[in-house]
Amino acid sequence: MQVLHTIAIVLHASSAAGAFLVGVVLLFQSKTLRQLQLARGVVVLLMLMEVFLVVAILSHLTSVATITQLIFGGLAILGLYMIWRALQALSVLREHPGNQGAVIDHIGFVLISLFDGFAIVTATDLQAPGWLVAVVAVGAVALGISAINVRKKTLTIGRFQ
Repeated sequence: MQVLHTIAIVLHASSAAGAFLVGVVLLFQSKTLRQLQLARGVVVLLMLMEVFLVVAILSHLTSVATITQLIFGGLAILGLYMIWRALQALSVLREHPGNQGAVIDHIGFVLISLFDGFAIVTATDLQAPGWLVAVVAVGAVALGISAINVRKKTLTIGRFQ
């Protein structure tokens, strides 16, 4: 089961990294067709990320503490919500392609969640104390929100030029 767990974690992290990169590229595209293609890619990568997360969790569920099981359950629910937000972005691109603000909001949420996950895992892997992991988590969210707001402002500025 350890090998299955390791493979699932590697594939989960790879899918998450891929979704992050594709999502960032999507935010800077102006052609709706290209955005649609990239949004589909984000959805697929998030689905793979979720599947491999569930496999990783189930492969060692009985060997972890109850609180860890609850945290993993929360992460799985967050993953489903991220998929839903990516699907919402895809829907906006299909039905209201001019509403780039909504696309940025949906994909931005996904990117912030992924970035926060990367930051938390890194801090945890470096054996940071719990308080520092919390500071890193909050800082990553604040940085992500700031970056998304900057992108939205550049979108607004470009519209008025």
